[in-house]
Amino acid sequence: MNHYAITMPQLSDTMTEGVVVTWEKQAGDRVERGDIVATVETDKAIMDVEVFKAGYLAGPLAEIGATIAVGAALGYITDTAGDVAIAAGEVVAEKAQTEMIPHHAGTPIVMPQLSDTMTEGVVVTWEKQPGDVIKRGDIVATVETDKAIMDVEVFQEGYLSGPIADVGSVVEVGHPMAFIVDDASKANDTGVTISADHKVKDTHKVAPPSADKPAHLPIPKPAPAQVAATGAMPPVPRPQGRQATPYARKVAGQLGVNLAGLAGSGPSGVIVSADVARARPSMAEVAHALPQVDVPGQGRAMTSMEKAVSHAVTASLTLPTFNVTVNINTAALTAAAKAKKVSVTVAIAKACSVAMAKFPRMNWAYQPIDKLVERSHHDFGVAVMSNDGGLVVPILHGIEKKPLEALQSDWTGLVERARVRKLAPAEYANPTFTISNMGMLGGSHFTAIPTPGISAILAIAANGPQGTPFTITGDHRVLNGADVALYLATLKQTIEAPEGWIQGSGVGGQGTAAEAVAGATATISAPVSPIPEGNWDVQVVVVGGGPGGEDCARDLADHGIKVMMVNNEPFPGGECLWRGCIPSKAWRAAADNIRNRAHDAEMGVDGTNTPKLNWEQVEKHRRWVQTSRGEMALKADKGMKIDVREGYGEFVDTHTLKITPVEGEPYQVTFGAAVIATGAPAFVPPIPGARENLASGGVVTSDTIWNLAAPPKRLGIVGGGVIGVEMAQIFRDLGAEVLMLERQDRLLPETEEEIAKHLITLLEKEITVVTSADIKEIGGTPGAMTLRYANKEGVESTFDCEVILVATGKRPDTRKLNLDKLGVELDGAAIKVNAHCQTSVPHVYAVGDVIGGYMLAHTAATQGRVAARNLLGHASVYDQDRDCGVTFSRPQAGFVGLSVAQAKAKGIDAVEAKMPMSIDAKAMITGETEGMIKLVADKASGRIIGVHYLADHTDTLIGTGVMMVAGEMTLTQVAKAIFPHPTQTELFGELARRLLNRLRRTAKK
Repeated sequence: MNHYAITMPQLSDTMTEGVVVTWEKQAGDRVERGDIVATVETDKAIMDVEVFKAGYLAGPLAEIGATIAVGAALGYITDTAGDVAIAAGEVVAEKAQTEMIPHHAGTPIVMPQLSDTMTEGVVVTWEKQPGDVIKRGDIVATVETDKAIMDVEVFQEGYLSGPIADVGSVVEVGHPMAFIVDDASKANDTGVTISADHKVKDTHKVAPPSADKPAHLPIPKPAPAQVAATGAMPPVPRPQGRQATPYARKVAGQLGVNLAGLAGSGPSGVIVSADVARARPSMAEVAHALPQVDVPGQGRAMTSMEKAVSHAVTASLTLPTFNVTVNINTAALTAAAKAKKVSVTVAIAKACSVAMAKFPRMNWAYQPIDKLVERSHHDFGVAVMSNDGGLVVPILHGIEKKPLEALQSDWTGLVERARVRKLAPAEYANPTFTISNMGMLGGSHFTAIPTPGISAILAIAANGPQGTPFTITGDHRVLNGADVALYLATLKQTIEAPEGWIQGSGVGGQGTAAEAVAGATATISAPVSPIPEGNWDVQVVVVGGGPGGEDCARDLADHGIKVMMVNNEPFPGGECLWRGCIPSKAWRAAADNIRNRAHDAEMGVDGTNTPKLNWEQVEKHRRWVQTSRGEMALKADKGMKIDVREGYGEFVDTHTLKITPVEGEPYQVTFGAAVIATGAPAFVPPIPGARENLASGGVVTSDTIWNLAAPPKRLGIVGGGVIGVEMAQIFRDLGAEVLMLERQDRLLPETEEEIAKHLITLLEKEITVVTSADIKEIGGTPGAMTLRYANKEGVESTFDCEVILVATGKRPDTRKLNLDKLGVELDGAAIKVNAHCQTSVPHVYAVGDVIGGYMLAHTAATQGRVAARNLLGHASVYDQDRDCGVTFSRPQAGFVGLSVAQAKAKGIDAVEAKMPMSIDAKAMITGETEGMIKLVADKASGRIIGVHYLADHTDTLIGTGVMMVAGEMTLTQVAKAIFPHPTQTELFGELARRLLNRLRRTAKK
């Protein structure tokens, strides 16, 4: 009897261990050479473990989730049938040859997830061959999903290397298709053929590229339904004795799914959202659950399109539908469309939208369970035939607000991509209404089938003696017969009398057209976009690629708006990513680890109180985080079809922007509307010697401190705001002596007063703080700087240090934008805007630091989305009274909404309750008892209008406060909520009950 160990293979030079994900064979199973026996997770991907020894799999097998060192045994192969386990203590010296597929060191090119439902894709072509040079942004391959054929773009330079998945291979999302290596000599030409069940069928040398595409490609499996938890239903309780993620419980609440008995696919059996989504039948499951007929003969696998249609139409049988038909004379519309040089298809789609303004329910949809989604945007799917004979339904977006010419331009490109099945996910996913014109194929009458996600589909048959039959099949859960009959009657008038609307089909004309056609007297409130019509290069130009500009551009692009984002850096992210939130929190994380070690001994952990700082590694980690996030953001922006340009933007006139690139000649683009999101640089006050020493590096700001070669031993800080406080504690934790000077009478003026005073008391135990300071002069050379100042009594002192940080806030600088060419008004240094983020020029918006107020990344992002919604015609405002912020001190200070003082200044009779962290069980356990949490409520309504924090984990706890304030929750609702014990979230329930009891007692007096 012989036994051979199956050892953990080594995928790369840096791999030291792997985690067992699955066993593809079980103890006792027959194993052949080349079989995949398990999958393991490495630091790069989940990989197959292939063995090259025939026999029988034997245990003991490593448990799922176990971490196994490279070279250690995963299991065993025996040559004796029925031998399922080796004897206890038996030594097995021989090893079965094992290999991982793919197995080559390098950066993997993974199968991208091109839609929410995609779990795998098929390799269609390789645009590069092994050994070819790869540049950033190169298209290296195309892959087929269940809906389209897409390009695979890479963002790393190097050389393409194998193992490379053959054309026709089925690769799971996130799994490698090939690799990029940094040296041409490392590239290899190994190819692998991966079957539809993700098994390696063959390993070989990569053949020369063929001009022929395979006749048949394997088909990706449909994914379980993905459900967004966006409703107001509360999460379901955690199942007894089981773990479920908060998002899974939220989804379960939305879908009415019982988590008891539900299998969990997360780590250690945790139930995740995908498990909940699976519990509700997907289209595929519904299709397969219906009676099946055993048909004789050898069947072939359906293509991805055939399978998608099969599952969708079968699932549609679960919809309670009905049909209504009218005959419409389309001659007038056909002639009008021809005169406008647009296709009849586009004209009909526009007519359907015009008529729908009077009957918005036609655009709604049923959402499980027992909810209706009321949609105002008209994104119509219009069926066309692909070149391979399949049915493709591209979507015309924003029909309600676009003129016919713009719709025709959109449609021309859509049809071209649809015929070769190269639509982007946003171009085929989630229509709100569908049109199928089979009349062009001669069908005299037919009924279309609506699928889940829409409430109505229009079937247009061939023209007959009584006109063209228009048949709507409606979902009876959303629509009734009267809805559809009246809509069709209005549609008939709209199509037969197009003169009243087709000439004025541009932005803002739809409501008038609908009223004229239907004889309506009520005002139609269809959204009207303020983007001026015109032959612009882009509809909207966004100047600035920080959180405000990027979120704005993404929202616009997501709704079909042609948008360009001009950014003066290679990657988006703005100050937040490159000079603010992200790098400072990377430093804070390192400082936290050092600070936390001081408390280990109190909890019984000895020998950890002398940590050593590795500044080079700190900086390497920081830059990796920044670069990775920048690359991810740029890839996402380009994937959303945002036209990203690197360069400096300045306005030439009200509709022209001049762009000066880093290299090359300046050029101009025209735009319909503009969004300014250029941020604000650090402000350096006129302190003698401050600005003079910026160039030498003796003085730094929040923009330039990232150039420090090493952390200083002595640091002077001018300014006691958020940036100054954060940096003071970071460098104190890293070992520096710190002096902080603040011109005002207290630090952190934007923080709730009691919270700020408590934090200042804690700060003064660690650093020297001088308020009401008069900074006289800054002098010296880098490494030997002097700060001369006077305290509030006028006594002068000097502080010798290595570097001085001027952290006196930020101030917008719009001089290079040429705003005078636009006529945009300023409010001091900031751009003046209204609550809609609209400037004094109606088609120009501004967001983020450039408009003043809270200069926070999430504030800018929120304002960017507000501007986008207004440009899309949906009235939206930014409400500062619901904004929030965190100061990453230790403990962390934070606020959501209003303080009592702020509320009373607005005429609100506000009350508050507070609880110290020292009484919280979890804080006592972890030794984090400094601070407090405050709850502020409107006394009259009981609505929570503010939450204020000083706690070690404010960055985690603040989300609860955000939801309370944003969701307009009351004290009673929070008091009744069940918070887990022992966690610090318990304090919210206690605070709400305490405040309710107080209000109840005072009301009796």
